[in-house]
Amino acid sequence: MSRPTISISKFVGTIGLGLLTGVSYTLSTTTVPPLLALPSAPPAHATFLQLRTLTSRHQTLLSTLSTSSLLLAYVLSPPRSKHPYLLWASLATALGFGSEIWGYVTKSMKRKDVGSDDGLEGMEEWEVEDGGVNGEALREGMEKWRGKMGVKAGIWGLAWGISIVGLWGDR
Repeated sequence: MSRPTISISKFVGTIGLGLLTGVSYTLSTTTVPPLLALPSAPPAHATFLQLRTLTSRHQTLLSTLSTSSLLLAYVLSPPRSKHPYLLWASLATALGFGSEIWGYVTKSMKRKDVGSDDGLEGMEEWEVEDGGVNGEALREGMEKWRGKMGVKAGIWGLAWGISIVGLWGDR
């Protein structure tokens, strides 16, 4: 394959990793804290549900794009240019998204009707009998999710660093 195709694949994978890192870091440091400060649980609940759904979509897209681009660059590279950093960065990217994949697989094994699941596990415990939202359970769930985003930001940041150093060494 041509050298520009390989270079573009490496570039796209690295940019995708940078975006993944930035999105996860921003969510954990600047987006969730204001939601936790809202005076009422129902608006925080509605906003958080939308935030989780959109985040999951974007992270799925970016991690798939990054992993496939870096693996494609590795596969298309000639034997002398098959740098292991492409595999390590791909592995770290997949590891960062592995919890989502594992959750989906285990849920689909437990439930017959996979299509109805929107990826928002544990939401039942936030609701109380009168249709309201349990504020303490919501806060706990948001803090747990915030920590998860911080861990993902760290893993994807490591993958991004590996990719940057590898690209620098490629020249």
